[in-house]
Amino acid sequence: MINLTEKPPDLVAMEIKMTIPQTDIFAFLQMKGYEIKGFPIHYPAEQGFLLDEPATVWHTFTATKEGEEQCRENQFLNVFKREVKQLLKEI
Repeated sequence: MINLTEKPPDLVAMEIKMTIPQTDIFAFLQMKGYEIKGFPIHYPAEQGFLLDEPATVWHTFTATKEGEEQCRENQFLNVFKREVKQLLKEI
């Protein structure tokens, strides 16, 4: 869904809502030169006043270019968001 709204004097607000298969996101990032790799993100245990949270591991993917190290910042959705923003800036 795309929603366009004029904002005087000379701007247009654009809202885009899409459901995209994860494999399509991977294909887009690979076309941009990224390598997709599995990556575990470890969350340490937390002790709270009323509730204790055990340590957990979240398995996700990263998108890295040659020479980049895997880390939380290059989790594939973060990289996809940056690339889409850059693509829209070019319009």
